[in-house]
Amino acid sequence: MKIKLEPFEVMENKVIKSFSFSNTEILNSINTLYLDNKGFDLDPTYSKGNFYKDFPKPKYVSDIKPQFNFVKQSCSSKLDFKDNSLDSICFDPPFLIGYGNSKANKNISAIRFGIFNYYKDLLDYYYNSIQEFYRVLKPKGILAFKTQDYSVSSNKAHFLHNDVFNLCEKNNFETLDLFVLLAKNRIYNPNLTQRHSRKFHCYWYVFKKKQIKKGKNEVE
Repeated sequence: MKIKLEPFEVMENKVIKSFSFSNTEILNSINTLYLDNKGFDLDPTYSKGNFYKDFPKPKYVSDIKPQFNFVKQSCSSKLDFKDNSLDSICFDPPFLIGYGNSKANKNISAIRFGIFNYYKDLLDYYYNSIQEFYRVLKPKGILAFKTQDYSVSSNKAHFLHNDVFNLCEKNNFETLDLFVLLAKNRIYNPNLTQRHSRKFHCYWYVFKKKQIKKGKNEVE
């Protein structure tokens, strides 16, 4: 068969692509490519479970503030699972920062998703959670990590997806893939002065737990 250049409209339904307007499509892509279509073992930031309206619900679901009786109360940085016991984790953590501003805690997104006082608090939580995921995942276990760059508080841009990549790589996770989730709408405040581009996208990373060889300073 002769290889040829085809426009996106022709290829759209032929390949698994790296971007989408749908969380479900991206999760299905991850499921096909990396989970053998088995779905996730754990979602420790379940919230209202909106990811799972058209996608299989994980075997275990938890949240620091459960909204349903079947959701276990637990923080992602301290999980009640044995070492090397899970095949996969889906993680969608909070990403908002208030910088000590009490008004920030009352905005719609903060109430719905949670908020950190400072960027360091966010990174500490991510770091501790990533370490815990490494502990509970089996060797070669999969971590799907949703993240978004942030450029509102203190007029400072935080390219959070870079920090997520670095934290996972430093904690012995191998980066397998990166999907871009595009948005058709965003919350808009006309009273704010724009200083950075408004982000109409976020990311889904796919990481794999590396297997550390005992007695050596190498990883597989």
